[in-house]
Amino acid sequence: MFVRYVFRYYMGRNETPGDAATLQEADRVYVKSGGSFKELVVSLLTSESFLYRSVQAQGAKK
Repeated sequence: MFVRYVFRYYMGRNETPGDAATLQEADRVYVKSGGSFKELVVSLLTSESFLYRSVQAQGAKK
């Protein structure tokens, strides 16, 4: 659950089914690193979900 909260904070949105691979990899990195927050953040910020995210214009309707 912690990984999801960090994902939501850094992505600025809730996760979607398309983010499953990113969340699984982030969790794997977090566990493998012995719970390193730094490694978790690096994993998220280098993921395709982060690198190829789209920014919605402020006030734009969904």
